[in-house]
This record gives sequence, C-alpha cells and structure tokens, in this order.
Amino acid sequence: MDTMARILVLEDDPDLLHLYTRALTFRGYQVDTANAAETAIGMIDEGTTSPDIAVLDMHMPGLPGSAVVEYLRGNSPYPDIPIIVISCDDDFRKLLQDYEVMFMSKPINLADLYQAVELLAS
Repeated sequence: MDTMARILVLEDDPDLLHLYTRALTFRGYQVDTANAAETAIGMIDEGTTSPDIAVLDMHMPGLPGSAVVEYLRGNSPYPDIPIIVISCDDDFRKLLQDYEVMFMSKPINLADLYQAVELLAS
C-alpha cells in the first residue's frame, strides 16, 4: 500500500467528511478536503491540491459531485486519477458509467473504503 498517496475527499456532510478524513489519515494517507464541488475544482485549478485519488460525494449544494468527475476527466491535469464515487443515488451510477469510476453506495463501510483506496493506490 502506498501510504503517501494524497486523497481529495469531497463531502458536504461535516460528520462524514470528518469520519473519512480521520479514517484515511489514520491509515497514513494525506487528505485534502472540500465541502462543495466548486471548492474541489478550485483547489485543483489553483494547485492547492495534487491528488492521487479522489473520493467524491455526489449530492451537494450547488454543483453536484458529478461536475468534479467531469472536470477531472476532461479539463484537469489529472484525467487518469482514480475516482471513488460515494452516493445513495443509483442515477449517478448510470450518469457516470462512461467515466471509469468506482461506485460505492451509501452508507459505506470503512473497511470497504480502505480496501478501495488500497486497490487504487497500488
């Protein structure tokens, strides 16, 4: 496992954002966080994050998390970044089927998140 991987976590629920951040940091990952899609895109655009993996919630106020997927795959310096999409809405699975993302349904088990990140970090 590459314990130095940098992970961008997008989640608007502060409790889940805190949980994911603590869990991934505990496993040795560097974690950058955003609570809005616009913030995540801005962080990447401005170079304040250079993620190796993105963990993205889909239902957000403002732009949906799918906008970050589209940005990463199309206009970012990281078109091949591994992306984990976390959502309880299967419509996003259909919407993003052509974007090569790993889809996890909420609620997620942290063991499953660890396994997915380990797989993508290797």
